Amino acid sequence: MTDGTGAAAARGDAHGTPGSGDTPEERFASLMRQPRRAALISGALVPVAVAVNLFLLDDTSGALIGVAVVASVVCVLAVWNVVNFSPTAVARLEDASTRGGGRFTLWKEGTGGHTGVPFAYGAEHQRFGVLDHVVHGLPVEIGHLASQVSARHTAPTGRRHAYVVVRLPQRLPHMIVSFGHLSRVLGVRVVPDQWHRSQRVDVGGGRRFRLFVGDGGEQLARSFLSPDVVRCFQRVGRHYDIEIEGRDLYLFGSRSAAAGTGRRWNAQRELIEDLAATVSGSGVWEIVRRRRAGRGGGRAALRADVGRAVALVFGAAAVIVAVLSLVVLKAAGLLD
Repeated sequence: MTDGTGAAAARGDAHGTPGSGDTPEERFASLMRQPRRAALISGALVPVAVAVNLFLLDDTSGALIGVAVVASVVCVLAVWNVVNFSPTAVARLEDASTRGGGRFTLWKEGTGGHTGVPFAYGAEHQRFGVLDHVVHGLPVEIGHLASQVSARHTAPTGRRHAYVVVRLPQRLPHMIVSFGHLSRVLGVRVVPDQWHRSQRVDVGGGRRFRLFVGDGGEQLARSFLSPDVVRCFQRVGRHYDIEIEGRDLYLFGSRSAAAGTGRRWNAQRELIEDLAATVSGSGVWEIVRRRRAGRGGGRAALRADVGRAVALVFGAAAVIVAVLSLVVLKAAGLLD
């Protein structure tokens, strides 16, 4: 005979989580509540701050204006996560596993060995709504990643990433194809691509096709990125940034692959299937086998251009502070 805790632990193990006192369903529900709570609180705070400024105070309060602006941003970001990482999107992935084969897992602790940028940075990584299946002979994982900025700092809106992982036949050099999805908030770029410009490689993909390759892997990257692969990556780049690390090809986006309409979800599935077919049919795998790159060739890491990133972030922060200061001064009547 087992107690309730043992039963819950057994249910957690069955869903791919370590033994614990709460079930995957409870953890998922708690995760969903975080951005909803942030949206409700910040959404209520905006009209309150505006009303107090307009009707209760003789002079406009700059502090309340700042509160309203920050609350508006938090509300919009929280609503974005509520809509684009919803139980409906997770249910679509579960339905896909029953209809088309594969395995669905509601909750997975940790990174699962993944090393792409969102998995490598931050803290308290947890995956939810994960579909594992095989496409054109390649294992594919479609899921969602929740994490925190650090062990001490929690994002009130919930930090979320949509991801797809395609397991490659052989190891390739570290590459990132950035289309700006991971460095944009509400369509505005707030953090620059921080990969060092000396590692950028031109393969004819156009201005938005920003390819960075680890030192020593340029030749193999050019062999892999044939015109067919580049065209495929360009289509994928409308929705995701792309990273290749070892034998894993990652797609990272700010919106679940299963979010939105049913038509969008079908289009996302077709996109992933097309990517798997194009990658599996690449002629680079024979080149990799001949060079024995799978034993460690071309594994140099990308270098981050931290100085440039910090300078641009602080520059953007200074502009925001200056604009808010002008708004406050104008509202207070100190500027003509």
